[in-house]
Amino acid sequence: MKETIYDVAVIGAGPAGTQAAVSASHQMRHVLVLHSGKVSFSRGRAYWSKSVEIEDAPVFPGIIGPNFAKELMKWMESRPVVDFMLGSEKRKTGIDIRDGLAQKLTRNGDLFELEASTKTLKQNTPLETALFKSRTVVVAAGFDDKWPDIEFEADAARLYKQYATVFRYAGNRKGWHVCIRCDGHLHVNEHLAILGVGDYIYEAAIGAQDFTDKITILTNGRPHGMSPSVLEQVKARKINIIETKIKRHIGEKTNLLGFEMIDGSELFFHGFLVDEGLIPNTKFLEGWDYQKDEEGLIVANEDMQMLDSNGDPIPGLFAAGDIISGERNLIATAFALGQEAGLSASDSLRQWHFPD
Repeated sequence: MKETIYDVAVIGAGPAGTQAAVSASHQMRHVLVLHSGKVSFSRGRAYWSKSVEIEDAPVFPGIIGPNFAKELMKWMESRPVVDFMLGSEKRKTGIDIRDGLAQKLTRNGDLFELEASTKTLKQNTPLETALFKSRTVVVAAGFDDKWPDIEFEADAARLYKQYATVFRYAGNRKGWHVCIRCDGHLHVNEHLAILGVGDYIYEAAIGAQDFTDKITILTNGRPHGMSPSVLEQVKARKINIIETKIKRHIGEKTNLLGFEMIDGSELFFHGFLVDEGLIPNTKFLEGWDYQKDEEGLIVANEDMQMLDSNGDPIPGLFAAGDIISGERNLIATAFALGQEAGLSASDSLRQWHFPD
């Protein structure tokens, strides 16, 4: 059997990855999409809008996260792989969706080799892997949000189990939010609790001012870590800072109502936002010389091509979506970046280019 070599391999099946795949297939490319959801149980930010309708996306208006993920999958499935003739050459076009978590990306001559685990990850169990080959790659793996260490089992093997209690409340109207721009409108003129530390968390408080002036910052037992100038503005805005450690959630079903603190006191709020930083899903890029910012997000040029440490484009390697440095983490932005990456990857495969 002839070995399959894809034109474009897309790592990630969120808004950016889906759009990149659809755009590339629309240019008659044979596309692989590596979807990690069933293997890793990792979910992007769009998914964690579990009961909050997504109101500012350019397509699928009024849809919630899990249904949004299903619609993205249907969109890709509407472009199955088929054969076609271009002149006298037989080619393939369409999208081949595979369950897999990227483990390692290498280059072998003109081709990329992508090793992926294809079965659910289990502790002390060897990985089951598959190897895929492609002429170009679009990295649209996004990132995972860090979650607060409230009532979790420290020895749990998987992140989603480790923070199961937090995840129960995440993505609900009366639960944890991770994007003030996305969900701030749910709590207009209501008391909002924001969890995090340092000047970093004040960015969320700056965004919250569009919706409410009733804000409390919780540090979960840590020093606030804010610089003098930021702290001065926090005080001027009459934002209360509570540095007591949180013991447990107070909730009813999926509604988060407040917290019991380690000192026995109880705090109640109308809305909750957490921003503890992020974890880029880029372990498979270890060993690659590519530019990234202080958070580990990828630096790309206007064509969404990844750059090496000298600022030169890395041939055949593109990126899109939340994994891109300096871009807003919004669905509309992800779609736009995904389209640019998918088209750029497709264009790079053309035989003829404008003469120098």
